[in-house]
Amino acid sequence: MEKIDFENVVLSKRIWVITILSSMGVFMDGYALSIFSSAYIYLKYSFLSVSIITSIAASSIYIGMFVGSIVLGRLSDLLGRKRIYVYDLLITAIFLILTGISHNFIEFVAFQILAGLGIGADYPISSSIQAEFSPKKTRGKLLVFNIFSWTFGSIAFYLISIPIVMFFGDVSWRIMYITGAVIPLIVIISRRNIPESPYWLMLNRSEEEAETVVNEVKSVNTKEIVSPPSVQRGEPEMRGKNGVYRLILFTSVAWFCYDVASYGVWNYTPSLFIQEGSSYVATILSTLLEEIPVFAGTIVCLLAIDKVGRKKLESAGFLLAGISLIVFGVISFHSVLPFFMIFSAFALMHFFHNTGPTNITYLYPAEIFPTRIRGTAMGVSTAASRLGAILGVFAFPILISGLNITYGLLFFAIFEIIGFGFTVVLAPETRGKSLS
Repeated sequence: MEKIDFENVVLSKRIWVITILSSMGVFMDGYALSIFSSAYIYLKYSFLSVSIITSIAASSIYIGMFVGSIVLGRLSDLLGRKRIYVYDLLITAIFLILTGISHNFIEFVAFQILAGLGIGADYPISSSIQAEFSPKKTRGKLLVFNIFSWTFGSIAFYLISIPIVMFFGDVSWRIMYITGAVIPLIVIISRRNIPESPYWLMLNRSEEEAETVVNEVKSVNTKEIVSPPSVQRGEPEMRGKNGVYRLILFTSVAWFCYDVASYGVWNYTPSLFIQEGSSYVATILSTLLEEIPVFAGTIVCLLAIDKVGRKKLESAGFLLAGISLIVFGVISFHSVLPFFMIFSAFALMHFFHNTGPTNITYLYPAEIFPTRIRGTAMGVSTAASRLGAILGVFAFPILISGLNITYGLLFFAIFEIIGFGFTVVLAPETRGKSLS
């Protein structure tokens, strides 16, 4: 009977299940990281009344993600993807509940750091599993779907937050954090039957175990025997044009630059859109309107990712987002921006981000590093991105409270241009290429 390589199998129902369960970690990220943006509306009247305190509190969950992504990303290469993947979000569930019942600033920050450990761990592991179970022809689209789940998580939170605010008033922020624990518990139960990655099995155990897995997840209509994937053995090349050092510099800096602007804006979007006398519901609906350019940009990315390629989309996204922020920054320097122009500035940024860097900064580390270090490299890149998030989240309220929104816009634009430069100079093209 004819054998086909695992990378060339038809997209099966089993692979779709793995895709959805891998995406749930990113969904959880979108849900959990959006909570602060709404909780802050209430917290700023209690123990987050000073801008520097607000910056520390908003940054705390990213500190945990920084640590979790490095440590557990490395462990996923050593011990296997599944061992950590099944239970990493339990950490998040426990400490989101404790955040919801925290009594002061110190407790809030400590519990948010610990909640971030689980989310940070899930990024390198779920992306590695997603890449390693995806057919080569559709890997780009499936990874874009994976990271786009962040948006679904964010939308889910904002919709759920409306009845929470209507029923619970000033203590709404506590209920918001507690509800965040429900999703991780569901995901933990659902992930228990996911198999170990065939790439990791080929490298660390045996070809027979890997072959069992690939034939388990193939389409029921595929009569051929599926061969397990080929993996790069031995130590990877560290220096040179395609060396690990150069590639990890690119993935880390590009993702860092993207997260400075992206998280810096998203963390404070509802509070940016609050008009005097407006209700919470009106504010959240304004925030949700910002998802329209996110969807539009993602559709462009999905249509182009396996045709145009990764490098062109990421470069164009960074450059055009930077230009739009500079234009609105210059305008705001000469006159106060009305609501619709502030909205438009960030809407354009979100559209250009989602045509490129939102999705591709996440996709690149999963594709360009060999199996032996994929989890580690993705962990380092994720950690760098969290540093970018910390910088953006920490700096933005200080910039706009001490100066004005002009400096916030231009601050973000600087990092868009840096991301563009690093992508143009260092990024390889991975469209249609095999994992190693």
